[in-house]
Amino acid sequence: MWGRKNLTFKENLGLVYFVLPFISVVENKISLICSILFGKSEYKIKIKNVIIKIPRTKFNSLRSLLACLNYSMSYSLDSLGNLEISFDENSKFRITLSKLSFEDTNLLELLHEGSRHCANFVSDTTLSDIRKQTYTIISENNKKIIITSSGIKFFIDSIHPGNTIIETFVRDIHSINSKINWDNKIVVDVGAECGDTPLYFASMGAKVYAFEPLKKHFEFFKKNLSLNPALSEKIIPINAAIGKDEKLKFYVSNDDETGTISASFVSNNQDKNFKHELVDGYKLETARKKFGINHIDLLKMDCKECEFYLTDNDLKDIDRIKLEYTIQNKKFKLDDLLDLLKRLNFVEVAASIDGINLKHKWLRYPSEFNLTLENLKKYEAVLL
Repeated sequence: MWGRKNLTFKENLGLVYFVLPFISVVENKISLICSILFGKSEYKIKIKNVIIKIPRTKFNSLRSLLACLNYSMSYSLDSLGNLEISFDENSKFRITLSKLSFEDTNLLELLHEGSRHCANFVSDTTLSDIRKQTYTIISENNKKIIITSSGIKFFIDSIHPGNTIIETFVRDIHSINSKINWDNKIVVDVGAECGDTPLYFASMGAKVYAFEPLKKHFEFFKKNLSLNPALSEKIIPINAAIGKDEKLKFYVSNDDETGTISASFVSNNQDKNFKHELVDGYKLETARKKFGINHIDLLKMDCKECEFYLTDNDLKDIDRIKLEYTIQNKKFKLDDLLDLLKRLNFVEVAASIDGINLKHKWLRYPSEFNLTLENLKKYEAVLL
């Protein structure tokens, strides 16, 4: 919603709600609130007597900036709009606010969302014995790089922070049975995006067949693999979609710099600002034959309704399935997918809704959680 050009007054009021907790650092509070409420094309914020201009299409950057200033221990801002911010008085991060690049936009989101989830960020690469939720941010050849505590690296201009770092590493939403030795196990990753989940599973020892359909995401993916040569030897990147044996027409954003989050060949999630991208598509059964994938220890799917094209033959000889399901097209029903898994002797062992983990036998929504079908986002099915 935040990137849309024409919002209603009620929707703009909702945007005000998102910045109010952080507005104390702004010197022109009333002016900023009015510009949000009345849908101005540009937000002007005054901080330490410096005027910063942020386009309405980058509202999320505005929110992240104000949040970071509130979370920080110290910050300075020069007359040219160059921000230096520190969360521990030792590590300092520099962001050019006068012309926010995709890289700096991502850095702001990382610092904001990471801090919200108890991560901390440092710039000192010599630190040892750091906590799991410590992330190192460095600059090499004028490119900012983030390094996880386990040493996995990503170019900050080649990720989507909320998915790549926050979900996969900070919140650890893709965690799998810690008692299993994943060395040389086979993982099929459908929806690899910028390479976060393939690198995550490879770091556990698995061999990963990683399917990513979108050209821009696949470019990000390959760039991030180049930063992790040892892990990349365990990953087979495949620029294709899973679903049907045909060329698939994806609805993608017109923003060629950032790529598209939540792209699908089934439903249009991009409002009116979209274009089509043709992608090679395969049924999972076909892809397994083409790429020589026999037994699968883990099938991970995050592919925006492609999971509803799964068949009995697709799911032969698979031990575990971890998927995020999405329903936008009304012709799909979650119960149909669950019935397929149940018929193939899968049993559900865990579910989560917005980070709340639910553990119960077969997926029947417990009344004490007041869940509806649309609320449920992720679950893991394990073959007993």
